[in-house]
Amino acid sequence: MSPLEFASLYEAHKEKVWRIASRYVFDREDREDLFQEVWLAVHKALKNFRGEAKVETWIYRVTVNAAINYAKKQTLYRKGRQILAALRVVYEHPPEAVDDLSVPLSKLNPRQRMVLLLADVEERPLEEIAELTGLPIGTVKSNLHRGREIVKKEVMKNG
Repeated sequence: MSPLEFASLYEAHKEKVWRIASRYVFDREDREDLFQEVWLAVHKALKNFRGEAKVETWIYRVTVNAAINYAKKQTLYRKGRQILAALRVVYEHPPEAVDDLSVPLSKLNPRQRMVLLLADVEERPLEEIAELTGLPIGTVKSNLHRGREIVKKEVMKNG
């Protein structure tokens, strides 16, 4: 599809995409982020559009899927903040570094990171984590404890 054709598609459907995005997120910045993500997804997936449905139906589906994925990311972000709150390292107005979990999580070894994310973000029971990872339950517990301590230490150091 040529840039002109994409621009035409965008003009024809941008208001509908904005309305749908507005139902999923309420903050204007989030709407704008989601709106951009939708149009990036449309642009990337356009080559796979087979015309089996009307283009507006297809764009609607892409928009809904992007909105669901965006909401999941926001949920993970909030859960990350909850992890920090549980570790008592989140303040009413946290410094910038506290908001970014990638830095403290990067200090964990892969096993600790996996166990911490499964336990505290995905809220899976320790027995399930042991089964998923093939680790003994004691190893899961020690990795979780150590991972939480490292994250807490890193956040306190940078916060």
